[in-house]
Amino acid sequence: MLAAPIPHNESERIASLRRMLLLASPDEESFDRVTRAAQRMFNVPIALVSLIDANRQWFKSCIGLPLRETPRDISFCGHAIQEKSLFVIEDARLDARFADNPLVTGEPRVIFYAGRPLRNAENFLVGTLCIIDHRARQFNEQDRRTLDDLGYWVEQIFYGRELSEAQHAVLRELDEVRRSAMLDPMLNVWHRGAIDQMLEQEVLRAFRTKTPLSVLMIDVDKFKQINDVYGHPAGDAVLIEFTKRLRSVTRPYDSLGRYGGDEFMVVLPDAEAAIAVDVAARLLRAMRSPVMVGDVALHVTVSMGVGSADFVSDAPEAPQLLLRADTALLAAKRLGRDRIEVHAGPVNTPGVPLTRT
Repeated sequence: MLAAPIPHNESERIASLRRMLLLASPDEESFDRVTRAAQRMFNVPIALVSLIDANRQWFKSCIGLPLRETPRDISFCGHAIQEKSLFVIEDARLDARFADNPLVTGEPRVIFYAGRPLRNAENFLVGTLCIIDHRARQFNEQDRRTLDDLGYWVEQIFYGRELSEAQHAVLRELDEVRRSAMLDPMLNVWHRGAIDQMLEQEVLRAFRTKTPLSVLMIDVDKFKQINDVYGHPAGDAVLIEFTKRLRSVTRPYDSLGRYGGDEFMVVLPDAEAAIAVDVAARLLRAMRSPVMVGDVALHVTVSMGVGSADFVSDAPEAPQLLLRADTALLAAKRLGRDRIEVHAGPVNTPGVPLTRT
C-alpha cells in the first residue's frame, strides 16, 4: 500500500482548511443535497464530501457510510488532492497503490473510486467530492464532466456558506476536539448543552438588535413504542431519518440540537412565529412519507411547539423563551399529537393552536 503523499504547501493548506470552520461541525443540508444527487446520478452506494485534515479525512457529508472519519494515510482522497483534475480508480484491486489497502480488502470495500478535488476561496485543495462502489466500473468522459460539475457546486457552497452569529462564534472559538464533544455522535447535530448555548447567544443578539427570535421544540410521537416493538436499532434509524428531514426544511443559519432521547430543539434567528410555523408545517408534510427500516414502512409523526418573541415589546430570557416552546409542545401532545401549537406571548398566556394535518 502506498500512503497518501503530503502536499508541498501542507501547513498553509491545513491552516486555510481550519479557517473554513467546517471540521467537526454539524451536518448541513446544502452539502448533503450534493452527495445525495451524486449517489443517485451515478447509482453508487457511497458519496462523500471529504476534508483532508492533518492526520485524518473527515466527512462533512456522508451518504451510505456509517463512519465519520478514516485515517489519512490509507485514504484515497489524500491522493486525490494531489491532482488538478479528477482522480479515478476503476478497480482498486488491480492498482499497486491500493490493492492491499484495508479500505479495499475489508469494509467498506472500496473497489471503484472517483474523486473531484475541491478548492476553497484561498485556492487550496482541501478535500474531495467522491463516489465509491463495491465493484469495478468504467468512468467515461460524460461521467467525468458530471462529477466535475457537482464538485463545482460544492465549491460554490464553500464560498456562500451561511451560519448564524451564534454558530459562527462557537466554531471560531473552539478547536475541532472541543467542537466534536458538542455534537451528538449518532446524528451529528448539537447536543443539549450546545443547543442551549446557541439559544443563549441568539437571545443576546435578538435583544441587542431588536429582532424576532423563535424556538421550535419537537417530539417524535410514541417513540418508546417504536423501540419496544421494533428494537433500538429501528429507533436509531427513525431518528437518523427524522434528522435528515428536519434539516431539509430548516434554513442554513438555524441551529438544530438533540435535546433528549427523541426530543429536538431548533433555534430560528430573525424569525417571528409565522416563519417558525412554516418550518414546522413543512416538517409535518415531510413526515407524511413512511420511514423505511429494512423492509418495514413505519408511519412516524411528530408534535411541535413554537415559542416566539419580537424583542421590542417582549424580550424574554432564554429559559423563558424555551418554556414557551415547551409549553406549546406539551399542549400539542395533550391535544392529540401530530400537530403544531404556538405560544407567542408571555409565559402565562395561553398558546394559540395551529393544527396541521
